[in-house]
Amino acid sequence: MAGRRRAPLTRALGPRATSRREPAAAPAPLVYTAQDVARFCEVDLKTIHHWADAGKIPHHRTPGRHLRFRRNHVVAFLREHGYPLPDALTSVKPTVFVAAPPDHALRSDEVVRKLATRFSVRRFDHVVTAIASLVEAQPDAIVCALDDSTWSGEASIAALKSDVETSFTAIIVVTTDDTPVPGADLALPAASLPRLHIELAKKLAIG
Repeated sequence: MAGRRRAPLTRALGPRATSRREPAAAPAPLVYTAQDVARFCEVDLKTIHHWADAGKIPHHRTPGRHLRFRRNHVVAFLREHGYPLPDALTSVKPTVFVAAPPDHALRSDEVVRKLATRFSVRRFDHVVTAIASLVEAQPDAIVCALDDSTWSGEASIAALKSDVETSFTAIIVVTTDDTPVPGADLALPAASLPRLHIELAKKLAIG
């Protein structure tokens, strides 16, 4: 989005916003049409447009004004209203950013290998470099080490959740203990990292 100010994201990045990103390209974001959502809910297209116009389901529009819905928003809507989750949503491989220093337990080969069985994983050496890629890559989730000094934890989460272009990304925080992390979609102690792939699959509704 050239020429636009990105105040919330800039606050999330903090003073190290110029850090280099990992050069690997991410898969295309998981985005659905109004027709897709109508099929998931077994309603007509007009109903989806009505729900969108009424603000009942988060959405955005293409330059041609066509409705688009991000996967996390669709899953949340279906869960909230008691709709079954279709295979078209549960059988995909969402993109997940894993952000922590290389020597952190989150970056262990075993943890990443397990995640890669269900998700398309991109690794970053610091949380700040992952945050810098959020708008471009639009991952479904970012898993962050809370003790990474390149970000401000709770303040960064609040900034990301307040920005329409990053608010849909689930934020998973790995902590040193069981302390809750305000604003995070899931906080997981480092001792539970062997179950990260299972907990993340539950959170993102992956079968």
